[in-house]
Amino acid sequence: MTKVESASDSSITEIIQEALELYSKGEHSRSLELYNSILLIDKNNVNALYSKGVIKVHQNKINEAIKYFEKVNFIMPNHPPTIANLSYLLENISPKKASDYAKIALITYPDMVELKRISNIKIKELKDHIHDDGLGIQNQKLVESPVTVEKEEEEQEEVLLISKPVQNEDIDVLDLLTLNQKTSEEKARELNDIGDYIGAVKIWKEILERKSKSPEAWNGLSDSLQKAGYIEKAIQCKNKAKMLEAENKSTNIENSIKNNMENESEEILYHEKIEEDLNYKESVNTSIEWYNKGINFLSEEKSSDALSCFEKSIGGCPKEEKELRVRSQNGRGDALYQMGKYSESILAYHAAISLEPSFLTGRTLYNMGQSYAFLELYEDALKCFEQSIGRGLEKDGIELCKTQINRCKLLLREQNKRK
Repeated sequence: MTKVESASDSSITEIIQEALELYSKGEHSRSLELYNSILLIDKNNVNALYSKGVIKVHQNKINEAIKYFEKVNFIMPNHPPTIANLSYLLENISPKKASDYAKIALITYPDMVELKRISNIKIKELKDHIHDDGLGIQNQKLVESPVTVEKEEEEQEEVLLISKPVQNEDIDVLDLLTLNQKTSEEKARELNDIGDYIGAVKIWKEILERKSKSPEAWNGLSDSLQKAGYIEKAIQCKNKAKMLEAENKSTNIENSIKNNMENESEEILYHEKIEEDLNYKESVNTSIEWYNKGINFLSEEKSSDALSCFEKSIGGCPKEEKELRVRSQNGRGDALYQMGKYSESILAYHAAISLEPSFLTGRTLYNMGQSYAFLELYEDALKCFEQSIGRGLEKDGIELCKTQINRCKLLLREQNKRK
């Protein structure tokens, strides 16, 4: 085992590998020593900090775990697994923070039931104090246009999946901590244990593609389907498992069991695929409807209603629909800006950018610059305004942006004089 005293002589990558091996064996204390040695070399190593948070949860030292996850969030803002962990751990300690973190995490994990529940915690809102520092363009926000909706039926199944390690640097801790050391069956059972029944169903199906005659796999699929609420399908899978078990004992009925159950399993998978497609389209259409409502409320300056709509759009939007999620997150930033919540609006804009940098527009940069300016962070505001000019602003928007640049430069000079 690598000693703490010699940690500086080894590469961080090698130490992380050894720490992960110890972690996978359940030797949390020894693994923790190695992560501490990494932090002596690099105090801001996000893998070590995140992994310490994970281990502290295992040790039931929740406050310490929160401290490490918050440090990861400071170094790598809005990293979805970290935000999800903080939301879960802070629910009883700081409900308001937990709710805010949950809303951000839902952007990446839109199907998590527990995150949705935490995000909807009712907390009395403090009165907003909106001030004008002389910029004079407080309410001139640049917003996107509505999107077309198509109607379908059915409703998307919700799942919970929280507490995934950070992905950063050369080591993918998410894979190494939670996946690589486990068989497919272990992964499926672990997802069952944390309540992600739909995720477990998908893994059992993958197993059955390789082991179609495995009674254990069919029993596993049956268990996950039952917990997810698909009782009839669970019974069908359980029956197939029983038949396969009988097949192993009696070769006389082997062919009939094989033919009957293969047809039954194909029918199950076929109907599930249709249902998944319907659920997906319905989720997209519902998210678009909420987005369009948010745009309308923004134009009427009903900021609180608009914010609620955009958050519902984000929470229900499939993660594959990046453009809609980015536009909804930008809309959320616009609504927070109208409410005078400038710091939160900046977080929303950054979240939109982190989802898909290629969708960054001049509008988003301009709006973010506005929020920085109202917080008197003029250097950051100038960067946003200057970058927005070359990103598709119309002529009027460019002129407005140049005016803001001149004002921010004046205000920055005055601010520097006061220092």
